[in-house]
Amino acid sequence: MTSSATALVQTGPREQHFEEMPFPALPPGAALLRVEANGICGSDVESFFGDDRVVPSDQKYPRINGHEIVGVIEDMGPKTKHREGLNIGDRVAVNPVIPCGRCEPCTDGRMHMCAAGRFAVPVYGFIPTSVSPGLWGGYSTHVYLDPDTVLYPFPKDFDPLTATLWNPLGGAIQWSVMTPGHKVGQSVVVLGSGQRGLAIVAAQRAVGSGLIIATGLSRDQHKLDLALEFGANAVVNVEEQDPVEAVMELTGGQGVDLVIDTVPKITSTTLQGLQMVKTGGTFVNIGVKELTVDGFPIGRITSKNIRVIGAANSSIAAYRTAADMLISGQVRLDKMRTHVFGFDRFEEALDTLEAKIPGTKSVNVVVTPTFTS
Repeated sequence: MTSSATALVQTGPREQHFEEMPFPALPPGAALLRVEANGICGSDVESFFGDDRVVPSDQKYPRINGHEIVGVIEDMGPKTKHREGLNIGDRVAVNPVIPCGRCEPCTDGRMHMCAAGRFAVPVYGFIPTSVSPGLWGGYSTHVYLDPDTVLYPFPKDFDPLTATLWNPLGGAIQWSVMTPGHKVGQSVVVLGSGQRGLAIVAAQRAVGSGLIIATGLSRDQHKLDLALEFGANAVVNVEEQDPVEAVMELTGGQGVDLVIDTVPKITSTTLQGLQMVKTGGTFVNIGVKELTVDGFPIGRITSKNIRVIGAANSSIAAYRTAADMLISGQVRLDKMRTHVFGFDRFEEALDTLEAKIPGTKSVNVVVTPTFTS
């Protein structure tokens, strides 16, 4: 057994190198995870280019990115009540949020809203290596599992690459089912057809929604095709059709019960989504947008009794439900996984996810702690 991990350490914008880091001592409840796979999130792209605004500037680097982690427990400290039932050799997915376990959100199950974490950003992939023991990110052969980290077991014969899809599915369950409250047969519009949007489509079909509509761009046709496979009744290419007009036509002019905006940065989708919601309906925004919205229709929200909800991160229950759905086969997201790269090809993986390589059609990109070049 080796005594050190090989980690891809970022030291500045677009600057990273491989580094050997010693395995830490494991206090009660802690564990050492041998990483098998890590899904790439859009926030990983921002982190690599130095564009993330979440981490204080003096604590950004050096750090190991990656927070959609799946692996096998290689070593454990003395067991605590929190770790009963877990053993060396178990395959687990790692909840990216490390809770304090004491604040009000943590004690009532909303650890994704933890208000008193021990770190500036208590999330794997966002904690600098200067914080002992340093192995806080998924782009490494091994990750330190804090005693407070929540883990989700997967069967030993379950494909770890597929298990990484537990993360976007957990978000889908939280944002489109738990946060807004679900009604069987409800009508839904999913704005954006990235991996989050597609996972929401699949989740909505699994929980019994009625009319499901997904939107995307012309370059997203392969994603719109997947949306139909995952259960959407209709898709809208927003470069060929006015999305509001298309939704109104599909709903007989009524609009839909629920709109979920997954599109980052731009705010035009916010205004479009609020026009699609029927009286008494709900609009949920999960796309990270730094801009204010000119022309925000407060009057319409009031007169139509529309709920507007912001949603970020996922609860313990949402992730557990996502794991159960994948393990049981109730939701199949395998076709979302389009590319797998070793972590020595990390920049190529990012370019693939961002569709910067001509002719490449990507949805979900996974990084493994291997050398494949």
